[in-house]
Amino acid sequence: MTEALNQATSQHIAALAVAGLKPIKVEKTHHVVVPERYQRLDLTAEVEKAEPAPYRKKGTVVLGDVPSFITYAKDQGAEKTGYIYADVDSRTLTAVFNDAKAGPGWRDHKATFKAELTPEAAKWIAGNNQHMDQTTFASFIEDNFADLQGADAANLLTVATTIQATSGINFSAAKRLQDGQTQLVYNETIDATAGASGEFKIPKTFTLGLRLFKNGDGFKLTARLKYRLHSASVKFWFELERHEQAIEAAFKEYVAKVTAESGYTVLTGKA
Repeated sequence: MTEALNQATSQHIAALAVAGLKPIKVEKTHHVVVPERYQRLDLTAEVEKAEPAPYRKKGTVVLGDVPSFITYAKDQGAEKTGYIYADVDSRTLTAVFNDAKAGPGWRDHKATFKAELTPEAAKWIAGNNQHMDQTTFASFIEDNFADLQGADAANLLTVATTIQATSGINFSAAKRLQDGQTQLVYNETIDATAGASGEFKIPKTFTLGLRLFKNGDGFKLTARLKYRLHSASVKFWFELERHEQAIEAAFKEYVAKVTAESGYTVLTGKA
């Protein structure tokens, strides 16, 4: 009986001790020591959630264009503590506002912008050096005709529509002309018999006018048109000239704009 009473008394005293515990505040942190084994619990995050505002800024904001990136960076007023990193390989700008520029920093308050290719630029890059049969090539030119520029644009469209409109077409010869273009000679086959014959010119090169990045400016790219005759058919493909350099140049224009307008030190590399 006495042993049971003592045990109940001990439990009651322990419950009262726990009930009487008060959190301890050290600077902006809150702690409490509780049984069993008197472990320390960090209540800082829970207390911070109850405050009208967080103790400090943190998190990452993703922006959709360079002007928005610059505006957000300037609003933070962290030019003395932060850097902006320009990663040419991933075409990403990252601002770290609480960086280690003026002393130790948590590096967890950031803003990012990634220069993403437009659908039209991605389509031409994906088609680069891809050999196409006559019908596939004709469809590709017709579907993306809006991106072609210069006098050769109409010429290429004529090639595409001629191929598309002909029920059967066999290519018999190719001749290089003095102006650098190629003349392809073809025969139309109708019901297994020889039909009309014709010829058309294909340009050696053609020009594309593309927005390389979303919300960005337009760039001109040059493409070389190639072909190969084989067994009365022809394969077409194009080779973009130094499109990687054009993409890099377009991203460097963004970097130059951020350097000139943000007020931050811009470093080349990964954040």
